[in-house]
Amino acid sequence: MTWLASAALTLLAQAHGVAQEPSKPPSARSVIPPAEGSEAKRPPVYKVTEGKAQTAMFGLVGEGYKFAYVVDRSGSMGGAGRVALRAVKEELARSLETLDSIHQIQIIFYNEKPVVFNPSGTRGRLAFATEQNKQRAVRFMETITADGGTRHDDALLRAIALRPDVIFWLTDGDKPQLSSDEIEKIAGKAAGTIVHAIEFGIGPAPAEKSFLAVLAQKTGGKHTYVDLSGRLRPGKP
Repeated sequence: MTWLASAALTLLAQAHGVAQEPSKPPSARSVIPPAEGSEAKRPPVYKVTEGKAQTAMFGLVGEGYKFAYVVDRSGSMGGAGRVALRAVKEELARSLETLDSIHQIQIIFYNEKPVVFNPSGTRGRLAFATEQNKQRAVRFMETITADGGTRHDDALLRAIALRPDVIFWLTDGDKPQLSSDEIEKIAGKAAGTIVHAIEFGIGPAPAEKSFLAVLAQKTGGKHTYVDLSGRLRPGKP
């Protein structure tokens, strides 16, 4: 058969829809579905929630790997029977017990100046929630008493700089309160860190929305009010 006849037969087969055998098999790459974007999407090695902890302070639950506790220890947190600070210490110890050694913590007590938990001796670091560090944290809390004035912003910004997943902020919200500009600055710096705000008082919660609630809302956190009337009794702070 001449080349001309062969070409004619090929054209005739194509016209009638007869599939021609490919000259060579497709490469392995050609059978892989095309990736979306510039790179193929790969399934995560671990589940998104693997290793995360859930821990709570006065009913507000935080989830993540890194937690910071920012606690007002000014004179007003002593109050009648120094009840607010004592209640915080008890609740904080319970919160730490729910964490494992893969999780990280920081505890900052503040009045005009912050006092930072520092078990490693290196400043500006989170500590792993090992049993040893939990015991150290309890001993650290025992040294804290209610005294002095209040400066909220410095302690909060120090905690945010550690990039925790969640900050538990505990205060009676006494003056000086955070201004609108200070709240915006702190919320902007948080950038992904959730701030849960726990406000203490004696008697029913104030009718007006507190500055604690405003900051919590701006960071995706929650606010709660704790009436300490039923806990009034003499005791150690």
